[in-house]
Amino acid sequence: MILRSITSRLVFLYCLLLVLLGGGFLAFTVLSFKHYTRETIATTLENRAGEIWNSSQNALEQPARLSDIINRRFSPAPLDRFIRIRSGGRLLFVSGEPENHGFDPQAVPVMTPRRGAVRVGNLLVHAAIFHDGHGAAVIVETGQSDLFARTVQNQLATSLFVGLPMLLLLAALAGYLLMRQALKPVEVMINAAENYTFNSPQNRLPLVGTEPRIEALGMALNRMLDRLDSAYSHVSRFSADAAHELRTPLTIIRGELELVAAAARENPDVDHAVASALEEMTRLSGIVDSLITLSRMESLWGKRSHAPVDLTALALETIDQINLLAEEKEINLQRPGGQPVIVAGDRERLKQVLVNLIDNAIKYTPQGGRVSVDVGATGDTGFVSVEDCGIGIDPAHHDKVFDRFYRVTPDRGEHGAGLGLAIVKSICHAHGGSVSLHSVPGFGSSFRVEIPLAQSRTAAADIAAAAGVSETGA
Repeated sequence: MILRSITSRLVFLYCLLLVLLGGGFLAFTVLSFKHYTRETIATTLENRAGEIWNSSQNALEQPARLSDIINRRFSPAPLDRFIRIRSGGRLLFVSGEPENHGFDPQAVPVMTPRRGAVRVGNLLVHAAIFHDGHGAAVIVETGQSDLFARTVQNQLATSLFVGLPMLLLLAALAGYLLMRQALKPVEVMINAAENYTFNSPQNRLPLVGTEPRIEALGMALNRMLDRLDSAYSHVSRFSADAAHELRTPLTIIRGELELVAAAARENPDVDHAVASALEEMTRLSGIVDSLITLSRMESLWGKRSHAPVDLTALALETIDQINLLAEEKEINLQRPGGQPVIVAGDRERLKQVLVNLIDNAIKYTPQGGRVSVDVGATGDTGFVSVEDCGIGIDPAHHDKVFDRFYRVTPDRGEHGAGLGLAIVKSICHAHGGSVSLHSVPGFGSSFRVEIPLAQSRTAAADIAAAAGVSETGA
């Protein structure tokens, strides 16, 4: 979902807050203006009733004079005003129909004197009671059309309804841009974390220009990386030291077993036992050698310098040396063709990659099958692909076949510890390259190794530096 992003959630909450505030502001403005106009008109009508009484109280018994005074002084018809004067049951004066015909004075009901104004159609009418010199009650009713005020109210509400969404849209866009800018240091830290590898353990998350709390988070993560790097280096050194310590006694034991085997040829039982022990000792020695190789490839001090290597020539040489295994199983081992492909790397390590991949392809291809090796270049990357028509690998295992000690077919009886592909992956990463697998069960597998091309001596040095070593250092 789009709201999983912290930027989207913050902008959404920001917009929701703006909508609530804007809606509240809109309602408050419209209702306040409506109340203000009504109270203003009511106050005006109340004052006007007093002015009408002051102007007409001496002419109540003279209808013609009373009408002349009110029409000249207050102009009810031109100004859309309603005026009516009553005393007892007598109607002393009532204004005529306004010029805009907004209301009918004759249809206005008799009002009871009260505070404030009462709405009658388009009119707001206020009734006030006064007493003449004889003590008789005189009711003065005055009204004003609020059609103009309501028109202004509607225009104000329309303007706010149209303008407020546009304002909210601009505010949301500005908020989104500000949020992206504020979280830009986090994106930089994420990209740096994604590019972090143990081939470049000195790299840390950048902290320049960050907000104090984000900077504190970055510093905490950098301290965590320091601890992880220290632990990883310790484990790597321990693995290398342990493997080196195991190699010497295993070599001695193997030599002693070979002497015993030579002296025990006449006893079949002893000979079989010694042969089995010697076979297991050979397997253990191979595991130790593989662990040493892995520890060297994953530690900075164990990597060798990179120099130009022709992948095509290296593949042909490896095929010539390993072709005997293919001939024993009557497997057609197809050779690569094409132009030389020069990469920057360690020739012996790259040859180890080819040996492991081709040996695996031959091992898992049935008798009479085919294994093809192809070498080429795409862009600034050289590649070697080894394809077989063997048993294939189930997709569920594709992400694990390069893990140490992981074996896809442990029931086939092959001797090995599952370190061959792990070594291939480590060597490829040490060269700034990669290895990938495409396999369909029952149809075969294809491994593809990609190594950056060495266009020049400088390019080779750059690639070696990217892998964490210098071209002149081991």
